Amino acid sequence: MRMPYLETTIRNAQIGIQYDQPNLKMKQPQADLRIQQPAADLKISHEASKLYIDQSEALADVDYKGTGRRVKEWAEQAQVTATEGIARRVSEGDAMMKIENGAGVIPQIAKQYSQSPIKSPSIGYLPKTHFRVNIDYDPGSVEVDVQRNDPIIDARINKPVIDHEYWRANVYLQEKESLSFELKNFNVDEYI
Repeated sequence: MRMPYLETTIRNAQIGIQYDQPNLKMKQPQADLRIQQPAADLKISHEASKLYIDQSEALADVDYKGTGRRVKEWAEQAQVTATEGIARRVSEGDAMMKIENGAGVIPQIAKQYSQSPIKSPSIGYLPKTHFRVNIDYDPGSVEVDVQRNDPIIDARINKPVIDHEYWRANVYLQEKESLSFELKNFNVDEYI
């Protein structure tokens, strides 16, 4: 025996999505950087060096003397000459007093004054030694004071520049839902 029955077929709707991936652009600008380096403070103080050269003794060797020194030497020489003259006259007087020794004393004295002493040539060096020039040197001093100044650094960070588009999605119905009915016969004898 055949028995009719109703067969239903249901199909769900299908949704389709089409999307475009956006482009993303990123840029990182360099930081703004300013650096200043102030010059160091430099102070230099110095005491000048001094060189003292005393060549008065070397100049005196070539008879280049100052007035004060020449007067002093003449006074000393005059005193020596006067003392020697007094001593010579005393000895001459003593010799003339002693008549018992003979009368030849006066001619001897006269002969001494009539003959000049014989001078022999010689070689001399001027100045007589190198120690006749006195040199004194004061090097002075140098003081250096340096104050270092720190650099002035001004840094500004720039934010990144991001350029992007929004996502675009297109949602559409890809397949419609459907419901269908079909009438079919069922054979009951096959199952009994």
